[in-house]
Amino acid sequence: MVTERMGVPSLKSILLLGLPPALQQELRERLSRDGKKPVFSTAFNQDELDRALNPPPQLIIALTDGSPGAREALAYLERHMLVSPLVVLDPRPSSEAMAELLQKGAADYLGLNQLDNLEAAAVKALNRRTSRQHLLDTSEGRYRLLVETMRDGMMAVDAELSISFVNPALCRMLGYQEQELVGLNLYPLFQGPNREILTKEIAQRQQGQASSYEIEVTTRDGSQLLVFISASPLLDVDGSFLGSMAVYTDQSELRMAEAEVRKAAEEWRQCFNSLEDLVVVIDRHYRVQRCNKAMREYLGKPYSQIVGQPCYRLLHGCDTPPSECLHQRMQVNGKVQTMDYRDSQGRLFVVSASPITDEQGDILGTVHLYKDVTEHRLQEQERVELLLELAKGLEATTMALTNMVDSRDPYTSGHSQRVAELVVMVGSHLGFSEDELTGLKFCGLLHDIGKGAIPLDILNKPGPLTEHERGIINDHPSTAYRILESISFPWPVAQVVYEHHERLDGSGYPQGIKGKEIHPWARLLAVCDVVEAMTSHRPYRPAHGMRDAFQVLEEGSGDKFDPELVQAALASLSVNDRRVTVIDDDPGVLDVYCSFLQRGNYEITPYNDPVRAVEEFAQNPTPILVTDLKMPGKSGLEVLQEVKKAHPDTEVIVVTGHGDKDSVVAAMRMGASDFLEKPVQMAELQKAVDRARKRFNKGS
Repeated sequence: MVTERMGVPSLKSILLLGLPPALQQELRERLSRDGKKPVFSTAFNQDELDRALNPPPQLIIALTDGSPGAREALAYLERHMLVSPLVVLDPRPSSEAMAELLQKGAADYLGLNQLDNLEAAAVKALNRRTSRQHLLDTSEGRYRLLVETMRDGMMAVDAELSISFVNPALCRMLGYQEQELVGLNLYPLFQGPNREILTKEIAQRQQGQASSYEIEVTTRDGSQLLVFISASPLLDVDGSFLGSMAVYTDQSELRMAEAEVRKAAEEWRQCFNSLEDLVVVIDRHYRVQRCNKAMREYLGKPYSQIVGQPCYRLLHGCDTPPSECLHQRMQVNGKVQTMDYRDSQGRLFVVSASPITDEQGDILGTVHLYKDVTEHRLQEQERVELLLELAKGLEATTMALTNMVDSRDPYTSGHSQRVAELVVMVGSHLGFSEDELTGLKFCGLLHDIGKGAIPLDILNKPGPLTEHERGIINDHPSTAYRILESISFPWPVAQVVYEHHERLDGSGYPQGIKGKEIHPWARLLAVCDVVEAMTSHRPYRPAHGMRDAFQVLEEGSGDKFDPELVQAALASLSVNDRRVTVIDDDPGVLDVYCSFLQRGNYEITPYNDPVRAVEEFAQNPTPILVTDLKMPGKSGLEVLQEVKKAHPDTEVIVVTGHGDKDSVVAAMRMGASDFLEKPVQMAELQKAVDRARKRFNKGS
């Protein structure tokens, strides 16, 4: 853990462009250490940007989606021929965005989870306007210290591609001493096709362009080391090329991590085949897609004779789906379905069918789990009789423990699936990675597995619980932990499930831990569990509305629930962001737009009359509106003006004819967030609406 960061010397003026207050404060602290406090300025619109760039600051830091954002700032710098370096911060970083912004002239590109690299980014940005002599000047001792203590390697070359500077990290990375590298031509460090890559990159540097790329560099022992290079040109005050500066990041750890992921995937495949329960994956048309070893042995057929066959023929021996078909039921209601099934040999199975969905939530197939409970049911009956005898007739202990909650409890059937969906939705709103969202989903699906040990008459008791019964209920996270801790998940599933009933003030159970002692995922799971539980029917009470659930979260925010996660849940679960109003006086064009967007799972309200569209929009505003500019009765600019007056948060996309730039400029000044030029390509329309939806969610 980094406990102290060096400040960036000689950095006297920094412009923070379109950054929210919390992020501004964090950057001020990171760049104002050891008594060096740059003068910070901020800008949130074009006029403020004009003033802030006269004179230009030494460094600009901007968000990709700020107001104004990084793209607008880069365009402004290019128009006015200003050379202030700009570092981009992206809440949702991607390789595509990084490539685009670096190509447009950004000095560096960081995700918000990479702020520990901010000092290094500032170093690289400053060197876009300075020569190597500035880097090595003896008066910049602390600047040199920062460079020499960096974890990543750094190299400077002059205009003739001779190495003029290397830091210790790069020497260690390549196995050379500093004196062996300084003065050496850059090309001998690269062999074969890597030289072709280097030649193309050097040409970009000579044109004053920065870029990032992967390449193999030859170490002193002759081995090839894969590195990620972020390189920028070194320019004098007149913009003349002096050389380039590059940061080398060793990619070996990343490759090891990828190997671990492949290993985890292999472990999951082995786990799938080692399950004692029978598992089969079925597509929408009843064809078997995959099954595990246990299912193959049960059917007594090789894998090749199972895959592609109708499931009802293999499992039920009939030519059509049976009347009680879980696959059919699941496709109708989209929820997990469970039933008992006794085969022709008298074996009893508990069968559960879970949906497989695409990104739009459409069902692609089902996963069927057959659990042989023949012996278990016999043992359960014996346990019930024993419990009845021990409890002297008390009905509270008539049901035995089981580890299949959904197969026992019709009232909570699907609860875990819905919690998993909610936690993924809120996690997406918070910017979690795909891997983290997958881990959260597993935590949501398994969070109540411990309730399989709770008798049904306690779990579904309509009246108040006794102290003893409450203790049994409160122990289900501990039961879940004991079940899950020995499973090699690539995420902290056991810990998160163990802690999902803990509360910030220590009033939760079973451990009574509080605050940051609780895993962040468990804090998020707690919020989503409350929302789903309150909005679902229970035998002891009817379902509450979403507003009631939100009120409980707001009342407990800060005491019981994490305030940041509460706000994220309120924002992500209460916004219907897929409603789009489309206005165009040409019915044919309007029909094409609507048909295409509806395939993207958007809810479209079309109008070919702009006057009627504005009147009805005022009564039922939508998050996104697409309008043509040239229309009879009311122009697109008039529509835009009235829409923004009625609902300022609506994202407006204007469609203009070729060459009508004056109208576009007027529309953007009036609050339009994007424009498309006729003839509109449907792929561009989709991208524009997707961007608008993301902007709306961030603003909300």
